[in-house]
Amino acid sequence: MSLNFSLRWWHALVHVCRRWRYIVFESPLRLHLRLQCNANTPVKKTLNVWPRAFPILIVESRPRLPLSGANIIAALKHHDRVYEIDLSITNTLLKRLNKVMKKPYPVLTRLYLHIRKSAAPVLRDTFLGGSSPCLKYLHLIGIPFPALPKLLPFHHDLVEVDYRNIPNTGYISPEAMATALSALTKLKVVRIGFESPASRPDPGNRPPSSLTRIVLPALTRFGFHGASEYFEDLVARIDTPAIISVDTWFFNQLDFDIPHFVQFIGRTQIPRSFEEAKLYFEERNVYIHVGHRDPPGGKRFRFTLSIGISCHELDWQVPFVAQICSKISPFLSNVERLLITASASDSDDGSTSNVAFPDWEDFVDNPQWLELFHAFSALQHMRIPPRLGELIASALQELTEERVMDALPMLRHLYLPPPSESTQQAIQPFISSRQHSSCPVTVYLTEMY
Repeated sequence: MSLNFSLRWWHALVHVCRRWRYIVFESPLRLHLRLQCNANTPVKKTLNVWPRAFPILIVESRPRLPLSGANIIAALKHHDRVYEIDLSITNTLLKRLNKVMKKPYPVLTRLYLHIRKSAAPVLRDTFLGGSSPCLKYLHLIGIPFPALPKLLPFHHDLVEVDYRNIPNTGYISPEAMATALSALTKLKVVRIGFESPASRPDPGNRPPSSLTRIVLPALTRFGFHGASEYFEDLVARIDTPAIISVDTWFFNQLDFDIPHFVQFIGRTQIPRSFEEAKLYFEERNVYIHVGHRDPPGGKRFRFTLSIGISCHELDWQVPFVAQICSKISPFLSNVERLLITASASDSDDGSTSNVAFPDWEDFVDNPQWLELFHAFSALQHMRIPPRLGELIASALQELTEERVMDALPMLRHLYLPPPSESTQQAIQPFISSRQHSSCPVTVYLTEMY
């Protein structure tokens, strides 16, 4: 029997003497004893040797092993003993799960199924026999399960639902998703993610303005990846008074209309304004992350909000962030610190990866940068990364003379990475103009603040 190291502590005890073995075997639940099976476990030969009271964990992260199916299927047939399932599977094994997992699993608490290939078979509505009453964690990654709304209402103890990388065959409408989640009063974490922009809902089925929203009283973390229209439709239908973290990624499009998103955040305990923000310009993505520390000055963020988009070109990324910042400007009115990074591994200590970026010179017009900065009316500290130094400095050159206070009126501290002589030269007109105003700016050649 393959045993996880954290579960081995009792393994030596049962060999000490008959009395110790009796004590251990008589208290499997109290002692949290588990039998862990994987693809190499000869289940048919060994599983019945152990007491039936021992719960079974089925764990396999190597879906392409030659005999990965037979032993896994044999273990799953002990449906009344399976306590946890964590499988990275193939299409072939998923088809077999459809046939085997038709009965309820009365002691199952965790179910993690992950498939890497596309065109995965659809899970049938007979999955889990329609009910596994002890289930608390449900993760389906890359696996289409359009019947999920029928399953969820029978699992009132669920605290985490993760349904991501959803192919088109697994689409669930925002209305059906919200209705299904409404029965989960203990739910703390939900993540929903689609593979393609085809996840956009039917425009003719948008929620009415007088819609009665359902309440998820225990939900604290909400993640979404898909079309902004889907997210808009979904959050218009729900209230989450205990939420502390919202993480969204949208597919690329020209315009983002997110009034329900803004109203949704306004109905939560998340502060109406944040103190810190980070802008991440990466090779394939861009996103803004804002946070609120509680207590003020603490090391950890208590409330966070992230909005991202999948796109490559900087001339798409900057207008997107500017547009989003404009939409959520009420939440940015107190942001005092802004960190801008320009690689996937840019960090607070200034380290950067060797990710290959396209040539970004002259990709973004100055007004686009200034539109972005307009949302940060209370900003006092800003760090500019090496990759974008000259582009941002060039935009700030336009804030001279009578326009000197048009953007970033409260900026006091500007952090430039050394060596950056060209950036310093480009930024000098802006600094000089601010020196002659009532709000001078101090430049620091440092990676940290």
